[in-house]
Amino acid sequence: MTATETTIVALATPPGRSALGTVRISGPMCLELARALLGTAPEPRRATALTLRRKGTAIDRVVATYWAGPSTPTGEDLLELSAHGSPEILREIVEAALEAGARAAAPGEFTRRAYVNGRLDLAQARAVGDLIAARGKAARAAAFKRLEGGLGDALDKVRAPLLELLAALEVRLDHPEEDIAPLSGGEADLPLEHAAASLQRLVSGYARGRARREGARVGLFGSPNAGKSSLLNALLGRERAITSPEPGTTRDLLEEQAEFSGAPVTLIDTAGLHGGAAGPAEREGVARAERALESCEVAILVVDASRPANEQDEQVRATVSAAAARRGARLIVALNKMDLAGGRSAPGEGLACSALTGEGIAQLEAAIAAAGGGADDEGETLLDDARGAAALAEALAEIGAARTEIAARPNAWEDRAADRLRRALSLLNETRGDGAPEDVLDEIFSKFCVGK
Repeated sequence: MTATETTIVALATPPGRSALGTVRISGPMCLELARALLGTAPEPRRATALTLRRKGTAIDRVVATYWAGPSTPTGEDLLELSAHGSPEILREIVEAALEAGARAAAPGEFTRRAYVNGRLDLAQARAVGDLIAARGKAARAAAFKRLEGGLGDALDKVRAPLLELLAALEVRLDHPEEDIAPLSGGEADLPLEHAAASLQRLVSGYARGRARREGARVGLFGSPNAGKSSLLNALLGRERAITSPEPGTTRDLLEEQAEFSGAPVTLIDTAGLHGGAAGPAEREGVARAERALESCEVAILVVDASRPANEQDEQVRATVSAAAARRGARLIVALNKMDLAGGRSAPGEGLACSALTGEGIAQLEAAIAAAGGGADDEGETLLDDARGAAALAEALAEIGAARTEIAARPNAWEDRAADRLRRALSLLNETRGDGAPEDVLDEIFSKFCVGK
């Protein structure tokens, strides 16, 4: 039997004890299994409370819901059993379904069947996993937009004029004897120009979108005793890092997850940057801080605003600023300890704040969110994987090559431009997942949990 001719079963809720747990069954034997486990077939699309039995022994009182395919999430018959969230009960339900003829689902197999049965395209199928794993409001919104078919819609808008242009070229190339007016280079170049602009927006936003989904790394850097650990605690809203008036308290990197204005970030507290570390542990802490500086998308330079800057402070500022500029990272200057500034105005440009009183912390959070994510664009929201980004970049190159043929060969461009268009359309189809090879599908769905 092929994969979709079998009936699969899996626990669809996380393992562990809870109020409720759900077992999913999908495939042609759903009604047969319902009769074997519940003694009757539930009415379609109506939640029904029934006693589930295994070999005649009552296991639990469950709520059974049956949907007849193909208008179901998987495109085939689907049965869901909601039971009390005891791991022992849920395991018995799964084992009873296996004994009745189902087989254990592979990771992501429910979603894979939805793709195979045309309920989702590949971008939507990937979005299911993205939505589950999303960190932060913005990442969840982007994953949901892809799940709703946003990428497929965007690609269809690019494909339609390219297909129309290719059809117009092919009818002229295949039937030269017909009395069809030739296409001018200008007529052909216009849809190519529009397609290239749309693809460029998708491709250029991919890296920013990945940072938005996965969370930017945000490091706090500065001289010893500038208040980096206190600022980390203030941003987290809890005492996570040990703080002390004594300089050099932080010896190692401390990473914590946070979310600001819907943007997920990883906050990194580091040792104070200076060249006079007293011992091996402090020197290693400084070295790790320097390495962290090379891996952050956002660098926060924490300045002690309660005292005038000294030579070491200026060296640290230059080091952090140069590293941020070199890597293209965003730099935020946090003028900390304003509560100790004695009423003086903030020294220089930056966000005035106080880890002790909370002054300016909300503004700092907003700056971190903006620096780590920025405004959404189409590419950030819709394009979610490296393979798709590479395919669209290649399609963009093919369209560019077709435009070059038109410009370079005013009287003999049709054949070569048509070849480029065919390749570009093939790459667009590949991004959508049309005819994706089995190894690609295996890689994508193997990352899903078993019940998805």
